[in-house]
Amino acid sequence: MGTVHLAEDAAGQRVAVKVINAELSQHEQFRMRFRREADAARRVRRFCTAAVLEAALDGDQLYVVTEYVPGPNLDEAVRRSGPLRGSSLDALAVSVATALTAIHGAGVVHRDLKPSNVLLSPVGPRVIDFGIARALDTLGGVTGTGELVGTPRYMAPEVLRGEPVSPACDVFSWGCLIAFAASGRAPFGGDTLPAIVYQVLNGQPNLDAVEPGLRELVGAALDKNPAARPTAQQLLDHLVGRSAAPEQAAQTAQVTWQQSYTAVPPRKPHRGRLYAGLAVAAAVLVGGGVTAYALLASGGPPDDMNVLYREDFTQTSGGWNGVYDAEDTASYGYRTDGTYGLDVDDEYEERTAKAPIPFLVATPTTTPDPSATTTPMLPASVVVAVTAQVKKSAGAGEYGVYCHSTDNEKSYYEFGLDTTGKARIRRITDGAGGTLAQPVQVNGLGTGKSARVVASCEQVGAGVRLTMWVNDERVQEVEDPNGLKNGFVGVFARTAKDSTSLLKTTFDDFELRGRKEP
Repeated sequence: MGTVHLAEDAAGQRVAVKVINAELSQHEQFRMRFRREADAARRVRRFCTAAVLEAALDGDQLYVVTEYVPGPNLDEAVRRSGPLRGSSLDALAVSVATALTAIHGAGVVHRDLKPSNVLLSPVGPRVIDFGIARALDTLGGVTGTGELVGTPRYMAPEVLRGEPVSPACDVFSWGCLIAFAASGRAPFGGDTLPAIVYQVLNGQPNLDAVEPGLRELVGAALDKNPAARPTAQQLLDHLVGRSAAPEQAAQTAQVTWQQSYTAVPPRKPHRGRLYAGLAVAAAVLVGGGVTAYALLASGGPPDDMNVLYREDFTQTSGGWNGVYDAEDTASYGYRTDGTYGLDVDDEYEERTAKAPIPFLVATPTTTPDPSATTTPMLPASVVVAVTAQVKKSAGAGEYGVYCHSTDNEKSYYEFGLDTTGKARIRRITDGAGGTLAQPVQVNGLGTGKSARVVASCEQVGAGVRLTMWVNDERVQEVEDPNGLKNGFVGVFARTAKDSTSLLKTTFDDFELRGRKEP
């Protein structure tokens, strides 16, 4: 629903500025609700939250200014360092319950509590983006581009059924969030949106990884009946073993957190030149007669898209080709360590693996059976992400992800890393490749080191804008004016032709995101 920019106020203090998308700012019902919710959010007491400092409630451009919280979000931290345990998990549970108590006490419902909306600062977890998403209820639960408001894996059943939002929805999300922090996965499975929704509505949560001291409380928070769930204050009271004031609970959680948790380094914000969109936003802020904020360019991958497909490769029934044979010199497929492997050598110089996404990439040429289940179209703009690691290499090789592929995998865009540590974007047409952007050196790569590769394939008129991030750092961006048609996505690995090179690469946590078509 918006873009977040790092900025500085007049005193040089860093703040976060969330600029609301233009199509929402122009919607009068949304503006009215946004005004009410932003006013309420500013009244939320500053316990375990990123406080709302200012908001533009009128004018053509709406935005919210909050405290800047250094540190990774919970999703990033768990992805990089693994699930939380012991006192770290307890401190997280107390902090988020404290934040919800303060938020609900101001008459606000968060509406979109999820791992990426909890920041792990050096002094403890902080909840962000509270109250703002609820303004989207005026649009019937979807944005102007057709996106569902909220993240289905963390949404309460009653919200998915279209029933009124209440504080009990946030309590359900709290239970999902703590289960994720304890296990590294959401408590309700499913690879597609319909499957996820079905599990949330009808399935039982997987709480096996939640420690016994928290499991019963998390289970109560995940009750299908909102009236049967504890309130945020009751969560807090149960966690600290007494009737708890938010300020006291916040202090306790802060001390526990500092003693038990070593934070994952946050993604580094880019401080380069202002891009056109940021310059416009800066002009809006100054022109609105409020505090001027100097916006700093942000280069992280987009995090406002729906998850369309996800695969962690822990089960061999996910639909990807092959089962890896460690005794072969060059194999491919599901590995026993829960990753997907692609080996290439002088015999198999290139391998691709197409993701079995549940989407059509082109309009069917035949009339579909009206009684058959409709398969949705893949959005024109998508983000593909995977964690890649070189297990063994000898000589030149490269690996990465691709998008806009034909069914025979002869034409596509690829986003690759090579064994010298360089990144590049290429267009492959009928099997022949051409580099669209000169290779860029990326630090921190090498055998045995994981790299999170994120690729954005964005339709821009007749062209396609291609952007690549490695470990949250934007490394390349280029636009192909005569873009390839929408197509499949997947991973690849190759060695140099007619060489004796060897490259063994694993892939994990493959993810496809996109914006639903209007």
